[in-house]
Amino acid sequence: MVRRREVVIGPDRRLRVTLEVERGKLRSWAVQLEWWDTEEGRFVWVARYDTSGGGVHRDRNRIASHEPVDLPEDPGEAARVAERELSLKAEEYIEAYRAAKAQGREGW
Repeated sequence: MVRRREVVIGPDRRLRVTLEVERGKLRSWAVQLEWWDTEEGRFVWVARYDTSGGGVHRDRNRIASHEPVDLPEDPGEAARVAERELSLKAEEYIEAYRAAKAQGREGW
């Protein structure tokens, strides 16, 4: 079963949390920071922690993919830490994204 929720953390930013639970155990997860890009007229993803590809990592749109991260081994705790990290450092991630976009770096 996949559980999804959206957490508004500011007037122009939100977190999307996806948890895949199988037989009562968290199997995979993703926590994604999104920001309303007025130039594009839509929310764009800025940074994400997830377990795709088998291991926990961070992706930053226009900057880096599959960056290794040091998170707790317990998947539930790791997802909670990722959510706190993206909430607390949202402005930093958004500014880095905006700078990369201004430099013409391609998004994905």
